[in-house]
Parts: sequence; C-alpha cells; structure tokens
Amino acid sequence: MNKDESISFRNSNRLSEGGLFAVPVQTLYLLLNSSLFISCCAFFLTVETFLLAGLAVSLPLATFVFLATLFTYNLSSVQSVLRRSRKYRQTVPLSWVQRYRSELALTGIASLAGAVLIYWNYGLQINLWFILHLALISIGYTVPIIYKSKKVRPLRSVPLLKVFLIAYVWAAVTVYFPIMHAGAVVWEQEVLLLFLRRFMFILALALLFDIRDYLYDQKTRTLTVPGFIGVRNTKLLSLGLLLLNGVVGAVMENAPLEVALLAAAALAALVVLYSSEHKPRVYYALLADGAMLLHAGLVYLATLYA
Repeated sequence: MNKDESISFRNSNRLSEGGLFAVPVQTLYLLLNSSLFISCCAFFLTVETFLLAGLAVSLPLATFVFLATLFTYNLSSVQSVLRRSRKYRQTVPLSWVQRYRSELALTGIASLAGAVLIYWNYGLQINLWFILHLALISIGYTVPIIYKSKKVRPLRSVPLLKVFLIAYVWAAVTVYFPIMHAGAVVWEQEVLLLFLRRFMFILALALLFDIRDYLYDQKTRTLTVPGFIGVRNTKLLSLGLLLLNGVVGAVMENAPLEVALLAAAALAALVVLYSSEHKPRVYYALLADGAMLLHAGLVYLATLYA
C-alpha cells in the first residue's frame, strides 16, 4: 500500500530471462511497480462506495481517483527525476523502479494531467479545498515540506503516523469523493459509518506493511506500530479492526451484502494471520492490497442479488 521500494521476486532473474514464466513475471513487475495495481484498487473501492450508497456509478469520478492514485504513488519517481539523483548508479544494482524511474515519472505527470482534465471536462462535484488538504497530506507523505532542509522530514517518517495517514486518505478519497460528486449529504450517519468502516479496513491492511518492514525499521530506528506494541499485537489489532469492520457492515447492510462483507473480512484476516516480517514483499503487494479488490468484487456480486 505504501510505495517505498520496488517489488522483487525470488529467482526473478531466472524467471524473467525467458521461458514459460517470462511474460507473466514481467507483467506482474509492471502492474505492481508502476502502481497500476494499487490504482485499480482505488478505482474499484470508489465504485464500491457508489454501490453501497445506492448511487449511480460515475466512471469519470472513479477514473479520476485511479489517475490521482497513480500520480501519488509515482510521486517519488517524479521527485527523483527532478532532483537528478544518481546515488544508485555506481553503488548498488539498480532496482526495477530505479531503472525505469524516468518512465514512471512521465506516468505520474501524465496521470496528473489526465486527472485535471477529467475534473474540469466532466464537472466533478468535489470540493477543491477538500481535494487540496488530501493532496497536501499525500505529497507531504513523500516529499519534505521544506524541500532542502534536513530538519524537515516527509510525513511517512513521523513515528506511528504513517498507517493512520494512509487509512485516512484512502477512506476519504474512496468514500467522500463519490458521495460529494453524487450531491449526497456527507455528514449523514450512514455516510460517516461507511467512512469509519473503510478507514478500519484500510488501517487493518496498512498495518501489515509495517509488519513487512519491521526488521528494516528496527535497523533504522523508525518507530512504527509493530515496533511499539510488537508484531503479534499488531496482528491482533489488525484482526480486531477487520472483525469490527465486518460486524458494523453486516449490521448496516442487507443479507447478500452482509455475507459479502463478512467473507471479505474473513479472507483479509487470513492474509493477516499468515503475515510476518519474513514474508516477501510480493505477498503484501498482491494479497494485502488485493484484499481491497476482493472486497469490492464481493460487494459487486452481492448487489446483483440484493
């Protein structure tokens, strides 16, 4: 969910050189490291909100969210290109993201331009001030507030804050953007509860990425939730959030949706149970982030029978 490094696979060089698995592996690299996969998650969670709220789905709005997410997750590549950083050229082998950072930067800039065009051409009804505060959080998450000051760090390096920022921005974008665009009242109890449900679900998944980085964060003395309460308790916290999310959703929705929401929470819980600081990065990129796609897919199927 957070995009700090490129995704790598065990024996990836051997698999990607040729043979039966070459194309699937390279395609997976592209989807994960270019942030297309995580942007699709944002797209479908936005569509899910329209379905849960009983509103007509706006594909332009969902596409706007997709492009905005694609820009945000490629922002570090844009920053790297603008700074003309060369620190990896001769010191260590280049990762996938480092090799293609120019292309990723162009993808980020193009996605931002596309998002702006969609916003104005389709007259999306989203408060600009609301967008601005989310943009500031998203940019500040990666880029220091004062660009060249060593005293000011990006928000993701603030102790214990990272996962809560991720959950808040994702919940605000995928819940409030559709509600605002549809002209519904954002302060209604049902909308607030939907935001709370989405926040808990995203937070439960975001905690897994802190578990993934637990050993690295210990070495760099970065305080995260697992570093504060331990990996086991972090997993229990994640499971508790998923349980509460599923129960609240089941109480609020009808029978088909109730089953879908509980199933989505249960399957996400399995990802939590098998997570550890020793799991490869691809486990989290595909399964933890993929839980969002599964959640939206199950909700869509449930609405067909609602």
